[in-house]
Amino acid sequence: MKTAALKHLIVLGLAAHVALALATSTGTPAPAVDCQQVPTTQSQLNACAFQDFEAATAAYATTYRTLSQSVGNKPRQLLRQAQTEWIQYRVKACEFEKSGIDGGSAAPMIYWQCQARMTRERTAELQRHLDCKEGDLSCVRQPR
Repeated sequence: MKTAALKHLIVLGLAAHVALALATSTGTPAPAVDCQQVPTTQSQLNACAFQDFEAATAAYATTYRTLSQSVGNKPRQLLRQAQTEWIQYRVKACEFEKSGIDGGSAAPMIYWQCQARMTRERTAELQRHLDCKEGDLSCVRQPR
């Protein structure tokens, strides 16, 4: 698959991921707020949690793209499949995590905090494959 086509697929996948996350949340995130200031309302807390998720997603996308471009076709296909299934798992796991307060005003905050946390954890897992040490047999990407 050509690099341009692969980049297009990655962008589409990330767009679908964000759309899925938005569709399964407990409402549309509030407009952007300055999260450097201490949020004073639940709406602001929800918006800041979403902004944190967006930042985590940006880091994840960069790491995913770098890893995807550094492996062969078969591992790339397996990575893509694993990521698709991981995204589905993350959505369901975060829906479960917020289920104790479903319908409450803090539910979006709990959901987005979960999404951000799990995204950072997955980014670290992907980064491990980029930081392989020589002799690490679990590494898909050959160390440089």
